[in-house]
Amino acid sequence: MNKFLRNAFFVLLITLFFSSCGEQDEKRIVIWTNCSEFAQYVELFNNTHPDKNAIVVYKQNPAEHLPPAQDEAVPDLIVSSWLRNDETTKYFKPINYLFDRKNLSSDIFYPQLLQSGKIKNKQFLLPVSFNLPAIIFSTENKDLVSENYTLNLEQIRTIAAQFNQKNKKGAFTKIGFTPLTNDDFLYLATKLYNVDFREERGQIIWNHANLQDSLKFLKDWTFTENASPKIEEDFAYKYLFMQDYRLIDSDRTLFAHITSDRLFSILKNQDLQIDYRWICNENSIPMEDSFTMMGIYKKCKNQVGATEFITWFFDLESQTKMVSRKSQLNLNTELFGIAGGFSSVKQVTELILPRYYTPLLQNLPVAQMIEVPQNLPPRWESYKSVVIQPYIKESIKNEEYNLSINDLEKEWLKKVFD
Repeated sequence: MNKFLRNAFFVLLITLFFSSCGEQDEKRIVIWTNCSEFAQYVELFNNTHPDKNAIVVYKQNPAEHLPPAQDEAVPDLIVSSWLRNDETTKYFKPINYLFDRKNLSSDIFYPQLLQSGKIKNKQFLLPVSFNLPAIIFSTENKDLVSENYTLNLEQIRTIAAQFNQKNKKGAFTKIGFTPLTNDDFLYLATKLYNVDFREERGQIIWNHANLQDSLKFLKDWTFTENASPKIEEDFAYKYLFMQDYRLIDSDRTLFAHITSDRLFSILKNQDLQIDYRWICNENSIPMEDSFTMMGIYKKCKNQVGATEFITWFFDLESQTKMVSRKSQLNLNTELFGIAGGFSSVKQVTELILPRYYTPLLQNLPVAQMIEVPQNLPPRWESYKSVVIQPYIKESIKNEEYNLSINDLEKEWLKKVFD
């Protein structure tokens, strides 16, 4: 977090600590979030609502702090990832009244994102922002990529293999892509194969057959196109030690995997000759798991204020001001878009963001292709990095790998809860 945002949070937290009780508390809107940009949004809101006092409490993962401790201020709004699961949804109020009273129109949202915040036709959460997976390459190699908007796994593999080169001794001097050296890409491949890791009744479950198919594809890619896991890893150690967007400038590799938040933040702040395609399945582009949602805490003290903030936040004019103000501040470490991603307000993503992130003009994601992730628990990032990704990698590298996902999960549980 940069100095400006740290100071903003400090001021807001001090305000929270010293705020008086009584009438002042009734006007205060307490927002828990893991999104640093809400410091700026709250400032904008307070400037236009002088009778209100919205404040931010930063928590790295708000879902892990529910219910609040007895001695801390109860949140009115929570804005974060990992809110859409069995552990957390019980802490939110149903908010259908926002649409019934015309505070919001359901038509402004991507419909599949809005639907994901419902339980039994009751709206508990509202989508805020999301990110998508992309593959980047140097514009000098654009002739190798015939598809204009998306690439699927087979296409990435085929094009990358055509880029491979060996010297007279048979050693690779170029490898188009090394999937085994990118944990996030390995996991993405399982999503594209509809493995559907998800939480049900407190347990992580998945489609076993599809997982085996994805592992077979990744293993075949590594052994057939890139000779072996060891050669991939040795090549990456020798040549691919730079940041993702610098890799493709080295001309040692063709592709690098990246997410939309990082992609457009880089393109906004640096003069790079980069092109990109969205990574897709047949008809879908899977959202990143950590997409951000917003809800009103079940035991909030200021539902009226929370409702007013929500109404303001999702207004087209408000989000336009958010993006414009960020551009005017010209922060080198700015987060992309709204709350670090594409806005869930469709018109903002399709009409407003391209004004400030011009590479979007050439390749906006098709709304109908955006696929919402499954329900996942608050500690999913830890589970994924300690259990899922090592399992995928070791299954590809080692024919005699005998540990199962459940075996790794038991070890993870010991580390997390012991």
